[in-house]
Amino acid sequence: MSDARFLFVVGEGPDATVIDSQVVDTVIAVAREGVQFDLLFLTNPGPLWRRRDYYATRRREIAARTGGAVRVLPAPHPLTRAGAAFATGLIASELLRSRGRLVVHARTDNPAYFASRIARRSARLRYVYDARGAFEGEWRLTAAAAGLSPAAIERGMQRQLAVRHAAVSHAAHVLCVSSVLRDRLVELHGLDPARASVVPCVADAAKFGPDEQARDEARRALGLEGRFVVVYPGRFGTWHYNEETFAVVRGLMDADPSVFFLVLTPDTEAAAALAARTLPEGRFAIRSARHDEVPRYLRAADLGVLLRAPDPLNEVACPTKFAEYVMTGLPVLISAGIGDCSPFVEHEQAGAVLAQPDPKEAVAAVARIRNEPDAARRARIAAVGQRLSRQRYARETAALYRRIAEAP
Repeated sequence: MSDARFLFVVGEGPDATVIDSQVVDTVIAVAREGVQFDLLFLTNPGPLWRRRDYYATRRREIAARTGGAVRVLPAPHPLTRAGAAFATGLIASELLRSRGRLVVHARTDNPAYFASRIARRSARLRYVYDARGAFEGEWRLTAAAAGLSPAAIERGMQRQLAVRHAAVSHAAHVLCVSSVLRDRLVELHGLDPARASVVPCVADAAKFGPDEQARDEARRALGLEGRFVVVYPGRFGTWHYNEETFAVVRGLMDADPSVFFLVLTPDTEAAAALAARTLPEGRFAIRSARHDEVPRYLRAADLGVLLRAPDPLNEVACPTKFAEYVMTGLPVLISAGIGDCSPFVEHEQAGAVLAQPDPKEAVAAVARIRNEPDAARRARIAAVGQRLSRQRYARETAALYRRIAEAP
């Protein structure tokens, strides 16, 4: 263990805010359990060059927060032979810099594939494959938007399936964000369930939790007193159910004049355009919020919305906002079939599951939610939401990394 080194490899740039919530906070929490990671970001050369000042600033910020070394390096397209060889070489250079075993946490398919190419040849490198979702739906949407032919889409699908198969086959352990994803990897890639753990997207218990005094202060400061606040923190674009979400919220507004929609997104222009088309003036606010500001806004809210399309991409998903919602005590209006999140809401009565994005169904569901006293509901949901705390899973994953580092 004393000679082991731990490296967290990310196949994208260190952009805020998802990297903060899903990577940086995780590395910090695991370090508190005695396992210190360095970080390696492999990103497209074009954005890296255009945003070099921003990425330099982010690198320093992340290093200061995590206490580990942080490198942001260019990597060509990973599905080309040259790109895969280059990215593999970057991870191999990290192995050469390590005295003993290198334990790699490979976030998503491609970094795990690069690590697998080395692990097959050197017992000094072992890796944990952090499977974040099913790429099939995302690939089809991306490829179709790019105008690729059906044959090209299928070739790309087969290449990525081979990448994921290698990632699964040679991993010391596989982390899956949902039991649905784990079962899919067992079925399609022969994953041994004993070599897998379900680790959902989690939230920091020190940041997200109910606080009635802080809630009242935030609502006064934001001018939300007397409102029933529906909140959505997230992006706008191809993967998101924005039109349907806004239609459901409009239905809630029509049924109750106190309903107010709070949107937290970096895509403020897209959100504002959609709101102008679909929502009454004065009944919504669109803000760009830093990751550390999100808990305040969630405490000020009354309902979190998480609607997604019925797609393989979402069937295995575990959005980070779900943990943030329930740990804050927010009931969640969620679509059916979102990984383990929809069953959680149903079993724990932590909101309502919508079979379809139907405004009338949503109005009836919210009426049922509001039958329970507000403060009691928030406390109850937050209590069961603690199962999704980052601190809980940090202890478990730190123990896993130590076992891998010490294994013969």
